[in-house]
Amino acid sequence: MLFQICSFALYLSINSALQLNFYTSLGQFRREIFLNDGYFRTYFTDQEYNSIVPGTIDFPGRRIIEQDLYNSNEDLRDTDVYIRLNQCENNQTIKAQLIDPYLLLVKYNSLRYSYVSRDQIEFNKDPGMNGMILSVRLDDRNVRATIMAYLSRGLWWTPRYEVIVTDNYFASLRALADINNEHERSYTITNAQLITGTVPLASTSLRSPTSSIDSQRIEYMASPMADSPTSISSKPDATTFGTYSYNITHEFILLPKSIKTFPFLSTTIKLNYTLEMTIYLSTGVTSGLFQRIFIIEPADFLPAGTITFYSASTGLTLGQSRLPDTSKQTQQRINLGNDPDIKYNIISVATAIRQTPTYGQDLNINVTISNRKENQIVSVTLIINGGYRNTILTIKYKSSPNISIKQDLNNESILNIRALIKPGEDVTCMFAIKQTN
Repeated sequence: MLFQICSFALYLSINSALQLNFYTSLGQFRREIFLNDGYFRTYFTDQEYNSIVPGTIDFPGRRIIEQDLYNSNEDLRDTDVYIRLNQCENNQTIKAQLIDPYLLLVKYNSLRYSYVSRDQIEFNKDPGMNGMILSVRLDDRNVRATIMAYLSRGLWWTPRYEVIVTDNYFASLRALADINNEHERSYTITNAQLITGTVPLASTSLRSPTSSIDSQRIEYMASPMADSPTSISSKPDATTFGTYSYNITHEFILLPKSIKTFPFLSTTIKLNYTLEMTIYLSTGVTSGLFQRIFIIEPADFLPAGTITFYSASTGLTLGQSRLPDTSKQTQQRINLGNDPDIKYNIISVATAIRQTPTYGQDLNINVTISNRKENQIVSVTLIINGGYRNTILTIKYKSSPNISIKQDLNNESILNIRALIKPGEDVTCMFAIKQTN
Protein backbone atom coordinates (compact mmCIF):
# COMPACT_ATOMS: atom_id res chain seq x y z
CA MET A 1 0.00 0.00 0.00
CA LEU A 2 1.04 3.54 -0.67
CA PHE A 3 1.23 4.51 3.02
CA GLN A 4 3.92 1.87 3.54
CA ILE A 5 6.00 3.39 0.75
CA CYS A 6 5.81 7.02 1.77
CA SER A 7 5.97 7.10 5.55
CA PHE A 8 7.38 10.62 5.35
CA ALA A 9 4.25 12.02 3.65
CA LEU A 10 2.76 15.10 5.26
CA TYR A 11 -0.52 15.27 7.10
CA LEU A 12 -2.98 18.01 6.21
CA SER A 13 -2.05 21.25 7.91
CA ILE A 14 -4.86 22.65 10.05
CA ASN A 15 -3.65 26.13 9.19
CA SER A 16 -4.03 25.73 5.41
CA ALA A 17 -6.50 27.96 3.58
CA LEU A 18 -10.01 26.53 3.48
CA GLN A 19 -12.70 27.48 1.01
CA LEU A 20 -16.16 26.08 1.64
CA ASN A 21 -18.82 26.27 -1.05
CA PHE A 22 -22.31 25.78 0.38
CA TYR A 23 -25.09 24.29 -1.72
CA THR A 24 -28.67 23.92 -0.51
CA SER A 25 -28.08 20.22 0.27
CA LEU A 26 -24.29 19.72 0.52
CA GLY A 27 -21.01 21.48 1.12
CA GLN A 28 -17.90 21.46 -1.06
CA PHE A 29 -14.48 21.59 0.61
CA ARG A 30 -11.64 23.22 -1.32
CA ARG A 31 -8.55 23.11 0.89
CA GLU A 32 -4.98 24.08 0.11
CA ILE A 33 -2.70 21.12 0.84
CA PHE A 34 1.08 20.80 0.91
CA LEU A 35 3.02 17.94 -0.68
CA ASN A 36 6.41 16.35 -0.20
CA ASP A 37 7.91 14.97 -3.40
CA GLY A 38 4.38 14.56 -4.83
CA TYR A 39 3.04 12.71 -1.77
CA PHE A 40 0.21 13.76 0.52
CA ARG A 41 -1.49 12.14 3.50
CA THR A 42 -4.39 13.22 5.72
CA TYR A 43 -6.73 11.88 8.40
CA PHE A 44 -10.55 11.98 8.52
CA THR A 45 -12.54 11.18 11.63
CA ASP A 46 -15.24 8.57 11.24
CA GLN A 47 -17.92 11.26 11.11
CA GLU A 48 -16.03 13.35 8.57
CA TYR A 49 -15.44 10.36 6.31
CA ASN A 50 -19.05 9.14 6.46
CA SER A 51 -20.17 12.64 5.45
CA ILE A 52 -18.07 12.64 2.25
CA VAL A 53 -20.04 11.82 -0.89
CA PRO A 54 -18.28 8.75 -2.38
CA GLY A 55 -16.23 9.36 -5.50
CA THR A 56 -15.94 13.13 -5.07
CA ILE A 57 -12.40 13.46 -3.60
CA ASP A 58 -10.40 15.21 -6.28
CA PHE A 59 -7.28 17.28 -6.89
CA PRO A 60 -8.37 19.69 -9.65
CA GLY A 61 -5.81 20.09 -12.40
CA ARG A 62 -3.59 17.28 -11.03
CA ARG A 63 -3.24 13.70 -12.16
CA ILE A 64 -3.31 10.98 -9.51
CA ILE A 65 -0.69 8.24 -9.86
CA GLU A 66 -1.83 6.21 -6.88
CA GLN A 67 -4.31 6.64 -4.04
CA ASP A 68 -5.12 4.61 -0.91
CA LEU A 69 -8.04 5.19 1.44
CA TYR A 70 -7.92 2.91 4.49
CA ASN A 71 -8.89 2.59 8.14
CA SER A 72 -6.61 4.59 10.44
CA ASN A 73 -6.36 1.62 12.81
CA GLU A 74 -3.87 0.11 10.36
CA ASP A 75 -1.30 2.68 11.48
CA LEU A 76 -1.56 1.30 15.01
CA ARG A 77 -0.62 -2.25 14.07
CA ASP A 78 2.51 -3.43 15.94
CA THR A 79 2.82 -0.13 17.83
CA ASP A 80 3.86 0.01 21.50
CA VAL A 81 1.03 0.61 23.97
CA TYR A 82 0.53 0.43 27.72
CA ILE A 83 -2.07 -1.82 29.31
CA ARG A 84 -3.77 -1.15 32.63
CA LEU A 85 -4.64 -4.45 34.28
CA ASN A 86 -7.24 -4.88 36.99
CA GLN A 87 -4.73 -6.18 39.51
CA CYS A 88 -2.41 -3.23 39.00
CA GLU A 89 -2.34 -0.65 41.77
CA ASN A 90 -1.34 3.02 41.73
CA ASN A 91 -2.20 3.27 38.01
CA GLN A 92 0.68 1.00 37.04
CA THR A 93 0.76 -0.19 33.45
CA ILE A 94 2.44 -2.95 31.47
CA LYS A 95 4.12 -2.28 28.16
CA ALA A 96 2.83 -4.35 25.22
CA GLN A 97 2.61 -4.45 21.46
CA LEU A 98 -0.74 -3.92 19.69
CA ILE A 99 -0.89 -6.87 17.29
CA ASP A 100 -4.46 -6.43 16.00
CA PRO A 101 -5.88 -2.87 16.26
CA TYR A 102 -9.43 -4.08 15.47
CA LEU A 103 -9.76 -7.03 17.89
CA LEU A 104 -7.39 -5.33 20.36
CA LEU A 105 -5.05 -8.27 20.57
CA VAL A 106 -1.81 -7.38 22.41
CA LYS A 107 1.50 -9.15 22.94
CA TYR A 108 3.47 -8.74 26.17
CA ASN A 109 7.23 -8.88 26.64
CA SER A 110 6.64 -12.32 28.07
CA LEU A 111 5.59 -13.30 24.51
CA ARG A 112 2.09 -14.01 25.74
CA TYR A 113 -0.99 -12.70 23.96
CA SER A 114 -4.33 -11.47 25.31
CA TYR A 115 -7.37 -9.50 24.26
CA VAL A 116 -8.02 -6.26 26.10
CA SER A 117 -10.79 -3.69 26.22
CA ARG A 118 -10.39 -0.23 24.75
CA ASP A 119 -10.40 1.53 28.10
CA GLN A 120 -7.40 -0.55 29.21
CA ILE A 121 -5.12 0.77 26.46
CA GLU A 122 -2.97 3.88 26.82
CA PHE A 123 -1.11 5.50 23.91
CA ASN A 124 1.83 7.87 23.76
CA LYS A 125 -0.10 10.15 21.38
CA ASP A 126 -3.60 10.54 19.96
CA PRO A 127 -4.18 7.24 18.18
CA GLY A 128 -6.89 8.54 15.80
CA MET A 129 -8.72 5.23 16.00
CA ASN A 130 -11.62 4.26 13.72
CA GLY A 131 -10.97 7.10 11.29
CA MET A 132 -9.78 6.97 7.69
CA ILE A 133 -6.40 7.78 6.14
CA LEU A 134 -6.16 9.22 2.63
CA SER A 135 -2.72 8.72 1.03
CA VAL A 136 -2.05 10.06 -2.47
CA ARG A 137 0.82 10.31 -4.93
CA LEU A 138 0.40 12.96 -7.64
CA ASP A 139 2.16 13.11 -11.01
CA ASP A 140 4.36 16.20 -10.48
CA ARG A 141 6.95 15.85 -7.69
CA ASN A 142 7.95 19.51 -8.03
CA VAL A 143 4.53 20.81 -6.95
CA ARG A 144 4.61 21.94 -3.33
CA ALA A 145 0.95 22.96 -2.92
CA THR A 146 -2.35 22.20 -4.62
CA ILE A 147 -6.09 22.01 -3.92
CA MET A 148 -7.99 19.02 -2.54
CA ALA A 149 -11.76 19.15 -3.13
CA TYR A 150 -14.70 16.93 -2.16
CA LEU A 151 -18.42 17.10 -1.44
CA SER A 152 -19.68 16.59 2.10
CA ARG A 153 -23.09 16.13 3.65
CA GLY A 154 -23.95 17.88 6.92
CA LEU A 155 -23.04 21.32 5.52
CA TRP A 156 -25.49 23.44 3.56
CA TRP A 157 -27.15 26.84 3.35
CA THR A 158 -30.78 27.94 3.15
CA PRO A 159 -32.08 31.36 2.14
CA ARG A 160 -34.93 32.93 4.08
CA TYR A 161 -36.77 36.18 3.63
CA GLU A 162 -38.57 38.64 5.88
CA VAL A 163 -41.17 40.85 4.19
CA ILE A 164 -42.26 43.87 6.24
CA VAL A 165 -45.70 44.83 4.90
CA THR A 166 -46.72 48.49 5.19
CA ASP A 167 -49.94 48.31 3.17
CA ASN A 168 -51.49 46.38 0.26
CA TYR A 169 -48.92 47.76 -2.19
CA PHE A 170 -45.72 48.51 -0.29
CA ALA A 171 -43.25 46.28 1.58
CA SER A 172 -39.54 45.98 2.30
CA LEU A 173 -37.50 42.78 1.94
CA ARG A 174 -34.73 41.45 4.18
CA ALA A 175 -32.80 38.46 2.80
CA LEU A 176 -30.88 36.19 5.20
CA ALA A 177 -28.56 33.23 4.58
CA ASP A 178 -28.53 30.44 7.18
CA ILE A 179 -25.32 28.35 7.01
CA ASN A 180 -25.78 24.97 8.69
CA ASN A 181 -23.00 22.84 10.18
CA GLU A 182 -24.02 19.41 11.51
CA HIS A 183 -20.40 18.31 11.90
CA GLU A 184 -18.86 17.93 15.33
CA ARG A 185 -15.93 20.24 14.60
CA SER A 186 -15.47 23.91 13.80
CA TYR A 187 -14.08 25.36 10.57
CA THR A 188 -12.11 28.55 10.02
CA ILE A 189 -13.18 29.52 6.52
CA THR A 190 -11.08 31.96 4.52
CA ASN A 191 -13.42 32.10 1.51
CA ALA A 192 -16.94 30.85 0.91
CA GLN A 193 -19.62 30.85 -1.73
CA LEU A 194 -23.36 30.27 -1.39
CA ILE A 195 -24.61 28.48 -4.48
CA THR A 196 -28.19 27.94 -5.62
CA GLY A 197 -30.20 27.39 -8.77
CA THR A 198 -30.13 24.21 -10.84
CA VAL A 199 -27.46 22.08 -9.13
CA PRO A 200 -28.56 18.41 -9.24
CA LEU A 201 -26.50 16.05 -7.07
CA ALA A 202 -26.70 12.25 -7.17
CA SER A 203 -28.72 11.24 -4.11
CA THR A 204 -27.86 7.57 -4.65
CA SER A 205 -24.18 8.30 -4.00
CA LEU A 206 -24.71 8.99 -0.31
CA ARG A 207 -22.72 6.63 1.91
CA SER A 208 -25.01 6.66 4.95
CA PRO A 209 -27.44 9.12 6.53
CA THR A 210 -26.01 11.57 9.03
CA SER A 211 -27.63 11.96 12.40
CA SER A 212 -29.94 14.91 12.76
CA ILE A 213 -28.75 17.94 14.69
CA ASP A 214 -29.29 17.43 18.40
CA SER A 215 -30.42 19.71 21.19
CA GLN A 216 -26.92 21.20 21.49
CA ARG A 217 -27.26 22.96 18.15
CA ILE A 218 -26.24 26.62 18.29
CA GLU A 219 -27.83 29.44 16.30
CA TYR A 220 -25.97 32.69 16.06
CA MET A 221 -26.16 35.81 13.95
CA ALA A 222 -23.07 37.22 12.31
CA SER A 223 -22.46 40.63 13.83
CA PRO A 224 -22.54 43.49 13.45
CA MET A 225 -25.60 43.52 11.17
CA ALA A 226 -27.81 46.52 11.62
CA ASP A 227 -25.40 49.37 10.99
CA SER A 228 -22.89 47.82 8.62
CA PRO A 229 -22.97 46.65 5.01
CA THR A 230 -23.69 43.01 4.32
CA SER A 231 -20.68 40.70 4.39
CA ILE A 232 -22.08 38.69 1.48
CA SER A 233 -22.08 40.13 -2.01
CA SER A 234 -25.34 42.03 -2.55
CA LYS A 235 -25.69 40.72 -6.11
CA PRO A 236 -24.89 37.27 -7.55
CA ASP A 237 -21.19 36.99 -8.43
CA ALA A 238 -21.83 34.34 -11.07
CA THR A 239 -24.92 33.27 -13.01
CA THR A 240 -23.54 30.61 -15.33
CA PHE A 241 -25.20 27.37 -16.43
CA GLY A 242 -28.36 27.97 -14.41
CA THR A 243 -26.59 28.58 -11.08
CA TYR A 244 -26.27 31.64 -8.88
CA SER A 245 -23.45 32.17 -6.38
CA TYR A 246 -22.85 34.75 -3.66
CA ASN A 247 -19.40 35.38 -2.14
CA ILE A 248 -18.74 35.79 1.58
CA THR A 249 -16.07 38.45 1.59
CA HIS A 250 -14.28 37.85 4.91
CA GLU A 251 -12.91 35.05 7.07
CA PHE A 252 -15.28 33.54 9.61
CA ILE A 253 -15.56 30.60 12.01
CA LEU A 254 -18.33 28.02 11.71
CA LEU A 255 -18.84 26.39 15.10
CA PRO A 256 -19.75 22.71 15.59
CA LYS A 257 -23.47 21.82 15.50
CA SER A 258 -24.44 25.38 14.64
CA ILE A 259 -26.28 27.72 12.28
CA LYS A 260 -24.57 30.96 11.29
CA THR A 261 -26.64 33.70 9.68
CA PHE A 262 -25.55 36.49 7.35
CA PRO A 263 -27.66 39.12 5.57
CA PHE A 264 -27.33 38.87 1.80
CA LEU A 265 -28.80 40.11 -1.47
CA SER A 266 -29.72 43.76 -1.15
CA THR A 267 -32.78 44.07 -3.39
CA THR A 268 -36.32 45.47 -3.54
CA ILE A 269 -39.71 43.98 -4.28
CA LYS A 270 -43.04 45.15 -5.62
CA LEU A 271 -46.03 43.95 -3.60
CA ASN A 272 -49.71 43.45 -4.28
CA TYR A 273 -52.00 41.98 -1.63
CA THR A 274 -55.29 40.50 -2.69
CA LEU A 275 -57.93 38.03 -1.57
CA GLU A 276 -58.71 35.29 -4.07
CA MET A 277 -60.67 32.09 -4.37
CA THR A 278 -61.15 29.65 -7.26
CA ILE A 279 -64.14 27.30 -7.37
CA TYR A 280 -65.79 24.91 -9.83
CA LEU A 281 -69.41 25.81 -10.54
CA SER A 282 -72.18 23.43 -9.49
CA THR A 283 -75.91 23.79 -8.89
CA GLY A 284 -77.07 24.53 -5.36
CA VAL A 285 -75.44 26.61 -2.63
CA THR A 286 -71.67 27.04 -2.30
CA SER A 287 -69.96 29.14 0.36
CA GLY A 288 -66.49 29.61 1.75
CA LEU A 289 -63.64 31.95 2.67
CA PHE A 290 -61.22 33.89 0.50
CA GLN A 291 -57.51 33.08 0.56
CA ARG A 292 -54.86 35.68 1.41
CA ILE A 293 -52.53 36.09 -1.56
CA PHE A 294 -49.33 38.17 -1.54
CA ILE A 295 -47.97 38.77 -5.05
CA ILE A 296 -44.31 39.79 -5.01
CA GLU A 297 -42.11 40.89 -7.90
CA PRO A 298 -38.39 41.06 -6.98
CA ALA A 299 -35.87 43.31 -8.70
CA ASP A 300 -33.32 40.44 -8.58
CA PHE A 301 -33.35 36.64 -8.65
CA LEU A 302 -34.47 35.17 -5.32
CA PRO A 303 -33.24 31.63 -4.57
CA ALA A 304 -35.83 29.26 -3.09
CA GLY A 305 -36.33 29.55 0.66
CA THR A 306 -38.73 30.27 3.49
CA ILE A 307 -40.57 33.60 3.31
CA THR A 308 -42.26 35.21 6.32
CA PHE A 309 -44.57 38.23 6.21
CA TYR A 310 -44.78 40.72 9.09
CA SER A 311 -47.01 43.72 9.70
CA ALA A 312 -44.97 46.94 9.77
CA SER A 313 -47.41 48.64 12.16
CA THR A 314 -47.79 45.88 14.76
CA GLY A 315 -44.83 43.56 14.16
CA LEU A 316 -47.19 40.57 14.12
CA THR A 317 -46.45 37.62 11.88
CA LEU A 318 -48.96 37.48 9.02
CA GLY A 319 -47.89 34.06 7.79
CA GLN A 320 -45.10 31.96 6.37
CA SER A 321 -44.71 29.96 3.18
CA ARG A 322 -42.16 28.43 0.82
CA LEU A 323 -40.80 30.63 -1.97
CA PRO A 324 -39.63 28.78 -5.11
CA ASP A 325 -36.75 30.07 -7.25
CA THR A 326 -38.06 33.40 -8.55
CA SER A 327 -36.51 35.22 -11.49
CA LYS A 328 -36.10 38.98 -11.39
CA GLN A 329 -39.11 41.07 -12.46
CA THR A 330 -41.30 37.95 -12.32
CA GLN A 331 -44.44 37.80 -10.21
CA GLN A 332 -44.69 35.07 -7.60
CA ARG A 333 -47.92 34.29 -5.75
CA ILE A 334 -47.68 33.37 -2.04
CA ASN A 335 -50.77 31.82 -0.42
CA LEU A 336 -51.04 32.47 3.33
CA GLY A 337 -54.33 30.68 3.95
CA ASN A 338 -57.90 31.87 4.52
CA ASP A 339 -59.13 35.22 5.80
CA PRO A 340 -61.95 34.43 8.27
CA ASP A 341 -63.65 37.81 7.72
CA ILE A 342 -64.08 37.68 3.94
CA LYS A 343 -66.75 35.24 2.75
CA TYR A 344 -68.58 34.35 -0.44
CA ASN A 345 -71.96 32.71 -1.00
CA ILE A 346 -73.08 31.39 -4.39
CA ILE A 347 -76.60 30.22 -5.25
CA SER A 348 -76.81 28.49 -8.65
CA VAL A 349 -80.15 27.37 -10.07
CA ALA A 350 -80.57 25.41 -13.33
CA THR A 351 -83.36 26.87 -15.48
CA ALA A 352 -82.92 24.59 -18.51
CA ILE A 353 -81.07 21.41 -19.46
CA ARG A 354 -80.51 20.46 -23.10
CA GLN A 355 -79.63 17.04 -24.50
CA THR A 356 -79.46 17.85 -28.24
CA PRO A 357 -77.80 18.78 -30.48
CA THR A 358 -75.13 19.02 -27.76
CA TYR A 359 -75.47 18.73 -24.04
CA GLY A 360 -75.77 22.00 -22.12
CA GLN A 361 -77.59 23.93 -19.44
CA ASP A 362 -78.79 27.40 -18.47
CA LEU A 363 -78.10 28.74 -14.97
CA ASN A 364 -79.17 31.71 -12.89
CA ILE A 365 -76.43 32.62 -10.41
CA ASN A 366 -76.45 34.89 -7.37
CA VAL A 367 -73.08 35.80 -5.80
CA THR A 368 -72.75 37.65 -2.48
CA ILE A 369 -69.37 38.66 -1.01
CA SER A 370 -69.15 39.90 2.59
CA ASN A 371 -66.49 41.96 4.37
CA ARG A 372 -66.79 41.64 8.15
CA LYS A 373 -63.70 43.69 8.97
CA GLU A 374 -64.23 46.87 10.99
CA ASN A 375 -61.72 49.19 9.34
CA GLN A 376 -60.17 47.59 6.27
CA ILE A 377 -61.29 47.99 2.67
CA VAL A 378 -60.55 44.77 0.80
CA SER A 379 -60.01 43.88 -2.84
CA VAL A 380 -61.22 40.40 -3.80
CA THR A 381 -61.15 38.18 -6.88
CA LEU A 382 -63.52 35.22 -7.21
CA ILE A 383 -62.73 32.88 -10.11
CA ILE A 384 -65.56 30.57 -11.18
CA ASN A 385 -64.78 27.70 -13.56
CA GLY A 386 -67.97 26.65 -15.32
CA GLY A 387 -66.42 23.65 -17.08
CA TYR A 388 -68.11 24.09 -20.46
CA ARG A 389 -66.25 25.03 -23.62
CA ASN A 390 -68.93 27.47 -24.83
CA THR A 391 -70.37 29.92 -22.30
CA ILE A 392 -72.56 32.97 -22.90
CA LEU A 393 -72.71 35.46 -20.00
CA THR A 394 -75.63 37.82 -19.32
CA ILE A 395 -75.27 40.24 -16.40
CA LYS A 396 -78.59 40.99 -14.67
CA TYR A 397 -77.76 42.97 -11.54
CA LYS A 398 -74.87 44.54 -9.58
CA SER A 399 -75.38 46.07 -6.13
CA SER A 400 -72.30 48.29 -6.45
CA PRO A 401 -70.22 49.90 -9.20
CA ASN A 402 -67.20 48.41 -7.41
CA ILE A 403 -68.02 44.88 -8.56
CA SER A 404 -67.30 43.55 -12.07
CA ILE A 405 -67.86 40.25 -13.91
CA LYS A 406 -65.78 39.35 -16.95
CA GLN A 407 -65.04 36.20 -18.91
CA ASP A 408 -61.42 35.11 -19.30
CA LEU A 409 -60.10 36.14 -22.72
CA ASN A 410 -58.45 32.74 -23.31
CA ASN A 411 -61.13 30.51 -21.75
CA GLU A 412 -64.71 31.78 -21.79
CA SER A 413 -65.84 29.11 -19.31
CA ILE A 414 -63.91 30.96 -16.58
CA LEU A 415 -65.62 33.96 -14.96
CA ASN A 416 -63.59 36.56 -13.04
CA ILE A 417 -65.54 38.49 -10.40
CA ARG A 418 -63.62 41.39 -8.86
CA ALA A 419 -64.86 43.68 -6.12
CA LEU A 420 -63.67 46.45 -3.80
CA ILE A 421 -65.63 46.12 -0.55
CA LYS A 422 -65.87 48.57 2.33
CA PRO A 423 -65.80 47.45 6.00
CA GLY A 424 -69.05 45.75 7.07
CA GLU A 425 -70.40 45.79 3.49
CA ASP A 426 -71.99 43.05 1.37
CA VAL A 427 -71.91 43.24 -2.43
CA THR A 428 -74.10 41.16 -4.70
CA CYS A 429 -74.24 40.38 -8.39
CA MET A 430 -76.73 38.32 -10.39
CA PHE A 431 -76.13 36.88 -13.83
CA ALA A 432 -77.19 34.10 -16.17
CA ILE A 433 -75.00 31.80 -18.25
CA LYS A 434 -75.80 29.51 -21.17
CA GLN A 435 -73.39 26.56 -21.35
CA THR A 436 -72.76 24.03 -24.11
CA ASN A 437 -69.96 21.57 -24.90
